[in-house]
Amino acid sequence: MGKITLAAVTLDSSDFRKLSDFYVKLLGGKIVHEFGGNGVAVGIPETDIHLNFQNAEGYQPPVWPEEPGKQQQMEHLDLIVDNLEEAVNRALELGAKKAPQQFIPEITVMLDPAGHPFCLIPKQ
Repeated sequence: MGKITLAAVTLDSSDFRKLSDFYVKLLGGKIVHEFGGNGVAVGIPETDIHLNFQNAEGYQPPVWPEEPGKQQQMEHLDLIVDNLEEAVNRALELGAKKAPQQFIPEITVMLDPAGHPFCLIPKQ
C-alpha cells in the first residue's frame, strides 16, 4: 500500500474568518489558500499540515464536556506549549475561553471562539 499523509484538519464554524484569524494569531500561521469565499487554509509554521476553516450552515458549537442531547465534539486539537500559563493567557486574549471543567491537572482545556475544545499541553 502507498503512503498516506495527513494534509489538513478542517474545522467548521458559522464564521470561518473569525475562527481562522484566532488560529493564525495563536499559532503564528498564515492564510495560504482561499476556498471560494467559504473557507481558508492556514499554514502552520514548522509543519506540512494545514488547518482549514469553513462555514457550515446551521453550525452549532459543541458542548464540552459532552451532555446527552447536545452537539458533541467531533475532534479536538492538542497543542504543545513551552509555557502553559502564557499560552492560556494568550488564548484568552485572542477570544478563547477556559473550559468550565478540567480533568487533567497538567493540561488546560480551552474553547476556541466557535466552541471547539483544544488542549494546551506543556512540553515534556
